[in-house]
Amino acid sequence: MRSEQGKQKKPIKMSTALLILAIIAAAVVLAVVIVTGMSGSEENKNAEKQTQPTQQVLYGDEELGIDPVVDEQLQNYRNVVLFGIDAEDLESETGHRSDAIIVLSMNKETDEVKMFSVYRDTYLKIDDEHGLDKINHAYAYGGMEQSIKALNQNLDLNIREGMALTWKAVADLVDSLDGIEVDIQESERTYMNGSLSAENQIKSAGKQTINGDQAVLYARIRKDSARGDYRRNERMKIILSAALNKAKTLPAGELMDIMDDTLEEVTTNMSYNRMTDTLMDIASYDLTNSVGWPYKTSGWTHNSIWYGVPITLESNVKKLHKRFFGQDNYDPTDFVKKVSGQIEAESGYSN
Repeated sequence: MRSEQGKQKKPIKMSTALLILAIIAAAVVLAVVIVTGMSGSEENKNAEKQTQPTQQVLYGDEELGIDPVVDEQLQNYRNVVLFGIDAEDLESETGHRSDAIIVLSMNKETDEVKMFSVYRDTYLKIDDEHGLDKINHAYAYGGMEQSIKALNQNLDLNIREGMALTWKAVADLVDSLDGIEVDIQESERTYMNGSLSAENQIKSAGKQTINGDQAVLYARIRKDSARGDYRRNERMKIILSAALNKAKTLPAGELMDIMDDTLEEVTTNMSYNRMTDTLMDIASYDLTNSVGWPYKTSGWTHNSIWYGVPITLESNVKKLHKRFFGQDNYDPTDFVKKVSGQIEAESGYSN
């Protein structure tokens, strides 16, 4: 039986929240390379031996739900997932929902990089215990491992590497740079002041140095302009440019300290160098080519909760594999077909 259907929401073109997190971190990494000339050098190799600032966790293929056939088909691709966590810290992996989910796919043969976001409200299979739910709940239930497993199983992927960042990491990074210079518009000032504390109020529009809390609010503004997420994408690039320009003025030693402090607030199962390389890939990526997944989705209200239903999961997975991995006649796994049928039966949505 079909439950009450909510008014269909228009999916945003690209979830920029996590990209802002990762790209600001990438700006500092890039500045380290520019200032110190460490990229690919012996000093860079030694740096990894001297410091491992990230919280590193390791998982096996079985825990990550990687299907052997899928893994064979995607052997020429390195897929990495980035989670934006709306939390103060990541001391506990569970209990926090993922604010954004982005998959970075790198072709090992051509070095081509593609990126897509998974809409956080998408109705997918979490696991046997929690059943069908919003995909962003997977992180709250089982941390990065559970989230990667759910993505691998529902989208037929072979993700082995992940990275989680918080908005606090962005604020701390900007504060470590003693602020960044941004030209604040009056509409932006009004919106920001509605959420800023009394001591952090923006007193006037115009070019000024903003602190970490102000930078985070600036980056997350969505409703001050009819251009919505397009304008928010522009703000992300403004933040990136400002952070990079400020970082490039700092001495190499101070910059290295800032980078290490920033990366301490990242949870990952990648090595230090592999993670910084990934951030560099993100920093160089053309954001206009980013897409959201599922491609076809509709709003559905069930038990007073809004979900984004893929129409259908099976057809969306087929389209993903054709566009990202060149598999023209992709045949999804039995897991995907079964879950797709369950979603159709519960929601009443089908092609």
